[in-house]
Amino acid sequence: MGKKAEQIDSDEWLKDIPLQAENPAFNSEEMIVCAKCARTNPPTRLKCFYCDLELEISEAQSGFLRPNLRKLEVWEKGFNLIYQAKNENFDESKLSEVAKMLKLEKDSLQKILNEQKQLPLVRAEAEKETGIVRKRLQELGIETTILSDESLAVETPPKRLRGIEFWDDKIIFVLFNQTEIVEISNDDLVLIVSGAIFERRVEATEKRNKKGENKLLETDETASDESLIDVYSRQNKFGYRIFAKGFDFASLENEKQLLAVENMRKLIKKLREVAPDAKFVDDYLQVRENLGNTWQVELKTNSQGLRRGGVGSFNLANVTIADNKNQFLKYSRLQREII
Repeated sequence: MGKKAEQIDSDEWLKDIPLQAENPAFNSEEMIVCAKCARTNPPTRLKCFYCDLELEISEAQSGFLRPNLRKLEVWEKGFNLIYQAKNENFDESKLSEVAKMLKLEKDSLQKILNEQKQLPLVRAEAEKETGIVRKRLQELGIETTILSDESLAVETPPKRLRGIEFWDDKIIFVLFNQTEIVEISNDDLVLIVSGAIFERRVEATEKRNKKGENKLLETDETASDESLIDVYSRQNKFGYRIFAKGFDFASLENEKQLLAVENMRKLIKKLREVAPDAKFVDDYLQVRENLGNTWQVELKTNSQGLRRGGVGSFNLANVTIADNKNQFLKYSRLQREII
């Protein structure tokens, strides 16, 4: 209900308006001038509002920043904050504060902390933004390191192996579908990472009606998994990969089994025997749920074109593939980076 005219004219009603304790605007010395377009920006931004150039931010100005931490696309390059396990204990309020900052569910954050392993907490777009988040986490008692997507280099896959030969003091890697071999000393084998690749394919057939709407006619879903081993030498940070399928287990000699899964276990055991100082990591299946918060399983949908559906009609077919190939490779390369 509005106030009467005599009430509005009176000074008394002004007392009901809450006073603003501080000026929400920034002082001129707090504003940031873009080096490219010379326009001023508030110190809450990482990039220029007008030309999108990354701003030069002083230590004092960085306190105003509000990191966005948007979810990056698969093809985008970013920077990962890797948790350094320190046996910290956090109360509910601090845990909630950290989860809110990282845009994580509190339960998901708690699971990562409980693992007490070096795992990714968040993936950010800019190195400066990542550095600011790292500093604020440090103030809350969480230690992290920054690892770029460039360092993980998932666009450069490991070289696949067809076989391995064991000699007294050296190992020979026989490359798949190539005549090339790689020879390293036993001491040069520094890392062995075991895991599995999972793939789920859904093929769908749709019919487009006269209104331009698609009606799902049928779907066909298949799933597969395959165990694998990544091995890294001291000189090669991209590594070598062993799939059970297509690998010659002749080097196991009398220990060779009928089942590929058993041969993979035997091969790991053999590698660890000849290189006892090499780091061995076999917990991917245990931590993959925690990895999924930052390094998601990739989902791709590809059109299969038109298929004849009957006399004078065509249906649209597509296939959707979900797999963890890049997720496992990132985890494998992370182990190589932290040796």
